[in-house]
Order: sequence, then structure tokens, then C-alpha cells
Amino acid sequence: MQLNHIGINIVDTDEIQHFYQEILGFYPERSFPISTEISKMIFDIDGETKAFIMKNKSLRLELFVYDKPLNTGYAHLCVEVEHREETARKCTAKGYPVIRMKRENGNLLFVKDKAGNVFELKNKLNENLS
Repeated sequence: MQLNHIGINIVDTDEIQHFYQEILGFYPERSFPISTEISKMIFDIDGETKAFIMKNKSLRLELFVYDKPLNTGYAHLCVEVEHREETARKCTAKGYPVIRMKRENGNLLFVKDKAGNVFELKNKLNENLS
């Protein structure tokens, strides 16, 4: 089995450029409408929306525009980035919350988009380490 994509909600389409492209490094692959009929049948949501497929080197996200508040519980995505401190600075500069936790065995760093989706940031490991 292999993961194909992860579907998450976003508040508005501005998030695509400001958070997913400029901060996390995704690029748009395609977009398409989601009819009220399909929304109701699959997600039990009475309304239509638009979906955007975003991709980077190893991950594909399906972003659904949905402006209702959500409680995501403990759900989060953990992504590896080249420089997590630089990524955190970009988030802060654009008004996205950054959460830091100091721990003995390594500090944790989380960021949130405007819909409340939580991303744990880890530095990308150098594959050439011996």
C-alpha cells in the first residue's frame, strides 16, 4: 500500500499561495469543482466547493475550501523541510502561528494555517550521513 494524497480543509484560496506555496514549497497541480451532490454523498456537507491538488517532491495534498471552524483534535501532518527555523520565520512574517516546545531529546516546532491545520516541522535529514 502507498499513500496517494491527504485531503484537508483551508479557509480561503489565499492560503494556497501564502502558506502552501511560499512557506511549505508546494506547487499547484490541478483544481476542480466539488458539486453539492458529491459533497453531501461523501462528506455529509450541504454545499459545493473547489478542490486544489498541490504537490511537492514527495507529497500530494488535496485542499478543500471550507470556511467553517473545525476541531481537528490531535490530527496533524509532520513534514520535513530544508531549514525549519527559516520556515518558522516565514510563518511568523505572514501571520501564521508558530508553536515551540522545548524537550530534552529535541525541540518540537509546529505551525498552523488559517483553517487550524497543524503541521509539525522537522529538519530534512541528510540522506548521505554514514
